[in-house]
Amino acid sequence: MIFSKEEIIFARTSPRHKLEIVKRGQTMGHIVGVTGDGVNDSPALKKADLGIAMNESGSDVSKEAAAMILLDDNFASIVKGIEEGRLIFTDLKKSIQYTITHSTPEITPNILYITVPLPLPLSAILILVIDLGFELLASLSYARELPETEGGLMKVPPREPVTTRSINRLRRQKVRRPPTSIDVESGDEKAPTRYALFKHNIVEKFTSQYWKESFENTDDEILVDTGVLSWAYLEAGIIEFLAAITAYFIVFYREFDVSPEQLRSMQNANQYFLNESPSYTLPNGRVLTNSDQKEALAQAQSIFYLSVMICQCFNLFTCKCLVRLPFGKYMFRNSKTFYGMTSGAIVAMLIVYVPPFNIAFGTSYRLSPIYWLIPIAFGIFLLGYSTLHCIIIRSKKPVNWNPSIVGLEMYPTVRTIKSNVTH
Repeated sequence: MIFSKEEIIFARTSPRHKLEIVKRGQTMGHIVGVTGDGVNDSPALKKADLGIAMNESGSDVSKEAAAMILLDDNFASIVKGIEEGRLIFTDLKKSIQYTITHSTPEITPNILYITVPLPLPLSAILILVIDLGFELLASLSYARELPETEGGLMKVPPREPVTTRSINRLRRQKVRRPPTSIDVESGDEKAPTRYALFKHNIVEKFTSQYWKESFENTDDEILVDTGVLSWAYLEAGIIEFLAAITAYFIVFYREFDVSPEQLRSMQNANQYFLNESPSYTLPNGRVLTNSDQKEALAQAQSIFYLSVMICQCFNLFTCKCLVRLPFGKYMFRNSKTFYGMTSGAIVAMLIVYVPPFNIAFGTSYRLSPIYWLIPIAFGIFLLGYSTLHCIIIRSKKPVNWNPSIVGLEMYPTVRTIKSNVTH
């Protein structure tokens, strides 16, 4: 009943009482933070979700037990530290979402090469260039990304929000939780052996309750969630692949009069687009010599590679915004974005349009820049799709959006379930 109050003050508590307060708060589903500087505070610091020790006045024992140390002993630094941690988590999530997006336009061409088949749209060496060249330089810019809204990070609830469902799940886990290996090391005669703990963990994984809780829908936020995977593989990834394969076919058709059906038949013959392939006569009478075939494939692979790179430039900005529209001043606040994008673009231009690099990477400097317009058009479409995607989510769940902070979701807190806890 005491913990159902909005404000509580405990005076002259002993170490045992401090630890009991922490346990009681966690049992109710609270995320508990504890500050302390003495040896007696160590059990509570260790048990709390966030133990905070003082650097100047704190003892070595309390520092070892704590998860965070205040260097200046200023309680205001706790808020700054939590805000920085939330920013790191958000930026890391954006970076992962951006980085794995190019997997779809990289993997799908190899599948088409085997199943359709088509001449390989993207070679293995160009895949490595995408991953270690442009993508590496561009994704590093997310390390300097700023918050999307002023003060919005601290108004967002914890990543594991306290709800009735989370409290019930925590209580079930506490009931089913076996003694840990710490009990074994402590020499407690009643504690199970390591073999018993190992056996318990294995047996538990074959129970229906374990798998039910594993796939239970929770409100917890994780780095790689369904939204990140859906955007990377099913939405932006598909759009980037369509941009690249469209440019690939157009280059073949406009530059060498080879239609997609003719590409398929030539690849089925398994003797064209090779180092010593014979000449091929097209239905219109044009003859493609061995050098023409190699040049056609080089230009097609070059535009496929550039299409992925150009679309990723647009995706770099769409992934910046998880909770707001991809427009406005915020898109240009991080100058490192343009440094990374420019550096990656220079690498791409060197690989395609500098003749010595064509030999190593199988590209062609004869590719016309006019074909850049195809991935640019798909990139603009990607920005529009991202905007529409955000608007639809907001219209479907208008109650879950905080009107004071555009795009930030509000979850139930412990106060909203206080009546349930009291009863």
